[in-house]
This record gives sequence, structure tokens and C-alpha cells, in this order.
Amino acid sequence: MKKCIIIALCVYFTSSLFAQDITGSWAGKLHIQNAKLAIVFHIVKHDTIYETKMDSPDQGAFGLATTKTLFSGNKLEISARGMGISYTGIFQDDSITGIFRQGGLQLPLVLKPTQKTTLSRSQEPKSPFPYLTRDITFLNEVDGNILAGTLTIPDSTGIFPAVILIAGSGPNDRDEAIFGHKPFLVIADHLTRNGFVVLRYDKRGIAKSNGDYVSATTEDFASDAAAAFHFLKSQSNIDKSRIALIGHSEGGVIAPMVAANDKTVGAIILMAGMGVEGSKLLRQQNIDLMKMGQVPQDTIDQVITTLEKIYVSLKDWKGTVDEQKELSDEFGILWESIPASIRGKSSRENYIKGNMGAMLSPWYRSFLSLNPTQYLEKVKCPVFAANGEKDIQVEALQNLQAIKESLEKGGNKKYTIKSYNGLNHLFQECETGAIDEYGKIEQTISPQFLTDMTNWLKEL
Repeated sequence: MKKCIIIALCVYFTSSLFAQDITGSWAGKLHIQNAKLAIVFHIVKHDTIYETKMDSPDQGAFGLATTKTLFSGNKLEISARGMGISYTGIFQDDSITGIFRQGGLQLPLVLKPTQKTTLSRSQEPKSPFPYLTRDITFLNEVDGNILAGTLTIPDSTGIFPAVILIAGSGPNDRDEAIFGHKPFLVIADHLTRNGFVVLRYDKRGIAKSNGDYVSATTEDFASDAAAAFHFLKSQSNIDKSRIALIGHSEGGVIAPMVAANDKTVGAIILMAGMGVEGSKLLRQQNIDLMKMGQVPQDTIDQVITTLEKIYVSLKDWKGTVDEQKELSDEFGILWESIPASIRGKSSRENYIKGNMGAMLSPWYRSFLSLNPTQYLEKVKCPVFAANGEKDIQVEALQNLQAIKESLEKGGNKKYTIKSYNGLNHLFQECETGAIDEYGKIEQTISPQFLTDMTNWLKEL
């Protein structure tokens, strides 16, 4: 599970610049303390509208979607809707000089023309497609936000089973674009070629969907997924008794949340879905990340002890002055406990401020107490829960076992549980499972998993 903080892994923009020809790639570096973070914008033009994809190469993130850009005279304004991010710059000669803002940060960012790096993503489908593609919007009547997405349809004449793809945590677009990969695009293409209508959509406040991403919780994202389900049920070419939900990572707990409240959901697939409480999952995630970083066991124990105190404080958070001081002190202890190789070059003050801000967000505090058991026990439809054995974000054995126990406690025997040797959190065939490996792997998603998932859906 990943929730973006400060200069986030997945930062979203869109571009529309100026009268001169600025299509192409522009690169610059953000200076944060003693570190440098490369940012690259790839700008294309559609009629009078500019559109941009963004790379953060130092973080292994490529091809990230963006939202809105305004340009007047020589002034460029880029905003990331719902994420509190903006960039304003002045175009002159061969550069764009401006300020990047996120939260309380204001960082100079000068962009210069550069060459686009071509990534090898052999599974990414290319048009023309042997199926229909339609951009759609649907309304979440509970919160009033409008979600934008894409429907892929086998042909124009049939009545089809359908699938909704639900993204993991972070500001994901409809393709769940991350590390230069587009997993949901690959899955949608594969399933549509096999006879399924597939709906994938931008999360609220991201890309072309409106709404507030920053203050949203997992429950809010579940409300959006339920709205997607109701939208599909209203379509004349959909077999309403055969609509499945496929959730990845955080989406793997959202799918049971929707299915627990709506018994007309046909089936759910949990890709690296959580089976334990959020605080327990994050605890294990931190342990696995530190072990991969070869942190000594006594240091791991010390860090985990402090983190568990922080989790308790956040669960009971009232926001009093005393609580704020106590939490700040706990983060100070945490900063002193973790190795310099993990905390980077950030100062103690910035580390405390940045992490306190992130962990005090509505999403994080609610996620700590999120218990998937209460939803899984109420799920009555067929369930396919899968995970990679090299996943260091959602540990396979711990979570698959918990999912199985919850389903059986609720009396649901219609489940398939499968772990995949050699797959990581993104279901790529990998060497280590490390996060920084995701973008280096050409494969977007394991063909074996795609086949297994498709066959399971067909057999239903």
C-alpha cells in the first residue's frame, strides 16, 4: 500500500502551454535539502489542447497522467487537481523558469528541453483494437463527484459479462499508471479480448475525475467503486447478474466493502488484497522494507516499537496541544532510531513535519483502523484472492491466510486462494520484489496470472 507524501511517487499534472511550439520533453531538478529529484514533462498537442505526461526517474515513476494547464502570454500555470500541487513558470528563450508547490513546500524548478526516454513495455496494447473503446462519466450520488473512465466492449451487438477495475492507494488514473507501466490497460485489453466489458476509471480528483482526493478515505473510494457498479448495471449491453470487481492492493479491500453491502455483485478478485488490519499490514510492510535494506534486527525492533506507539496515538487522535507535542516527540524518537540510509538527507525538523502531516491525513488515520475481516465475512459471492510471494508491500502468506479465515468464518466456501512464486506486488515476474525494481522490469503483469484470472471468471 502506498500513500504519496511531499514530492509523491505519483504526482499528477496536465499541460497546455503557449503559442510557440513547446511540444516535446522538458526536464529539471527539484532541490530538496541536499538531494536532487529529476522531473520530466512530456507535452503533446491535440488540436488546441496540450496534454502532458510526467516522469520522476529518480523514483522509478514514468508516464504519470496530469490534469490542467493554463498559458497566457508567456506565463504557464499547471495544477494537480485534488492534490494541492501547482507549478507556475515563465517561458523565455529555451527554458521555463518557475516554482513547484506542494503542501508547504515552494521549490524552484527550471525546465529545459530534453530527449524522451523510451521504455520497453511489450505488453502495452496498441491501436487499432479488435473491440470498442468508449470514454464515459458517471455520478457518485452520495458525494456528488463525477468520475471519468473508459469502457472497453467486445463488440456492438452482444450482452456481456463485465468487470470493474479498482486501483490501489495513491493518486491513480484509470490505467493505474506507475513506474512506466499501465497494469489496468493491460488487464482491460486482455479481458475484453476474452469477451468481457471492462470499466476502469480515474480516482476522484485525479486526471479527468473531479472531487477531493486529498481528504478522501478508503470508505470514500469504496463509495466511488459502488457508483461504478451501479453505472454498469444501468447499461443495456451488460449482463447484470455477471458483474465482477477486480481490486488491486487497497482496491483489494474496497472490492469486499462493495460486495458486502450489495449482494448483486457477481464475483470479486483480490490482487494483493489485505486481509489484516491496516496497522498490522503497515507494521509488516516496514519490517520487510527494512530487512530488504539490510537493517540490523535490533534497529528494526526499535523502529517497530516506536511506530506501534505512533499508530496508537493516531487511532485515538483528538488533535489537542498535548497530543501534538507527544506525537512530535515520538517522531523525533523514530528519526533517531532509523538508519541514515533510510531517512535520507532530510533534517530532523523536516522529517518530523513531513511524516506527521502525512500520517495525520484522513486517509492514513482511517486506514490504520481499517479491518477487512468485517467485510470479508459478509461476502457471499465467489472470491479469487491472489498474491505474489515476493510482494513486500502486502505480504502474501499473512494476508491470504487471513482472507481465507474471514471467508470461512462467514460461511463462504466459494473461494480460490493462490500465491504465485516469483511475483511482486504488481504481479510482475521479478528477482527481489523491491519497489525500485518495478520500473526496471519490462513485463507489466504475469501472463500466467492473467490467464488464471480470465479462466476463473469464465468458469463462473
